[in-house]
Amino acid sequence: MTRADSRRVPPEQIDAVVKALYTEADRLDWEHLSPQRRTALYDTWVTDPQIGAVLTEFMSAETARSWIKDGPMKEYRRARQGAGRYAKFGSRQGPTAAQIVAHALGTEAVIMDGTVGVKPFHCVATMNGAGSTFVAWGEARNFRHLVWAALSHLTDNPTDSAALVIIETMAEPTPSADKARQESIAQRCSLALKYYRVANERRPTAAGSEQ
Repeated sequence: MTRADSRRVPPEQIDAVVKALYTEADRLDWEHLSPQRRTALYDTWVTDPQIGAVLTEFMSAETARSWIKDGPMKEYRRARQGAGRYAKFGSRQGPTAAQIVAHALGTEAVIMDGTVGVKPFHCVATMNGAGSTFVAWGEARNFRHLVWAALSHLTDNPTDSAALVIIETMAEPTPSADKARQESIAQRCSLALKYYRVANERRPTAAGSEQ
């Protein structure tokens, strides 16, 4: 959707469309769908009465499909963690910054005001005012971005320390070989590394079996 397209759609209708999209994505367990299944869903949603039918009153079906894919669905993962422009529609399945910091540094650690950010998720925390620690977290596939963010922070703040937290699920734990490699890289860069496992997010299908 171009800026001109977005101005033509009333804000309340955009909100309703994004809410409907995220409800469907949650129901279908979007995070675990194959690329082929996701592609098919984009086509389905373009004709959905609550989604595409609303958008195509203001734009072509092709533009609506692109907006669904590159707009709300590109932000879906971040929204579930309470971040991004569509955060208010996310189901907040991911851990909060406070939970991550408590896991990485202990329950006495306190997040410093104004330090929580995204891309990747990060913050700066302190324990009893004794030094500051940059904490970055995300999925294993974003490990290199976490490392880069931590090293960039330490370059600008050489007296700080840094910790990385990999988010994994019970259904998809980090493979041992990957974990060993990540730990080796983190150690080489003098970064602490922890793993935060969340509950299995897979949901049963209509047939009763898990996807």
